[in-house]
Amino acid sequence: MEIDRRLDEFAARQYGVVSRAQARSVGMTDEMLQRRVDSGRLIRLVAGVYAYASAPPKWERQVAAAVLNRPRAIVAGRSAASLHSFEGVTRSKPEILVPARSTGRSPLARLIRDVHFDQIATTRVAGFQVTTIAETIWTMSSRLPLPRLERLVDSQLAARRIVVGDFDAILDRIDGERRPGGPKLRSVLADRRLDSYQPATTELEAHLYPLLDRPEIPPYTRQCPIQLDEGVDAVLDAFIGFWGMIVEADGRRWHTRRADFERDRLRDNAALAMGLIVVRFTYRMLVDDPAYCIQTLLKAGQSRLVATGVQ
Repeated sequence: MEIDRRLDEFAARQYGVVSRAQARSVGMTDEMLQRRVDSGRLIRLVAGVYAYASAPPKWERQVAAAVLNRPRAIVAGRSAASLHSFEGVTRSKPEILVPARSTGRSPLARLIRDVHFDQIATTRVAGFQVTTIAETIWTMSSRLPLPRLERLVDSQLAARRIVVGDFDAILDRIDGERRPGGPKLRSVLADRRLDSYQPATTELEAHLYPLLDRPEIPPYTRQCPIQLDEGVDAVLDAFIGFWGMIVEADGRRWHTRRADFERDRLRDNAALAMGLIVVRFTYRMLVDDPAYCIQTLLKAGQSRLVATGVQ
């Protein structure tokens, strides 16, 4: 009949799920809806949400049901990350974003409440209204350790799926608020802006060379010119000849590191082909954890001596 056909159209767009409100909108009464449940054609998932028995119980069906179960909802968090194909994100209980004043819990989903619900940017993915990639990263930021958040942002920037400016509206929106994840996200983005801080060579030297001047480190050459291979010339920050080790301090801006990535890999591979090893330290490593840098150099140097048979 016509009513069923029109309801089928909703279900076809929603992974086999429909709501009572949608059923009523096509002229189906509550009694007619109940008869279809009693006959086994429909399955009641939760109050006011039904699934066609013929629809596979896929993860997408659960997400669709979770969204339909709330008056206003957007797919967010890990569920949005999965729909955006973020690497390493597994599908689990649906996560949806709702207004801050939305009451109650959902038996189908984890709710993320936000006072700025109406300002959140969304897009359409696989038929769902989903937070944009930048908004998805923001909703996940409070739960991610800093290294994982950095890798996530870097992977999306490198794939050119976002630019740092995509986060500007988010940062403006939460300015002055004590929101979990806010300081962490600001820190990650600050390092990746085109105008981000770039320490001068002299400042890098002020942190790198005092480490190498320690008595346990063999003599080294500063700013050592070398021809690694035909057509691969370089000036090394430091070269420790006894260990056959190149030491580099990376103070370049993030976008410059991206631009020079292949050149650096070419240099590293050429050094490896000559039997040399390369140790790279970031500015933050040198400033925040010099003990780590020293231990890394000593362990790498000892391993180098063992590998070459030098005692």
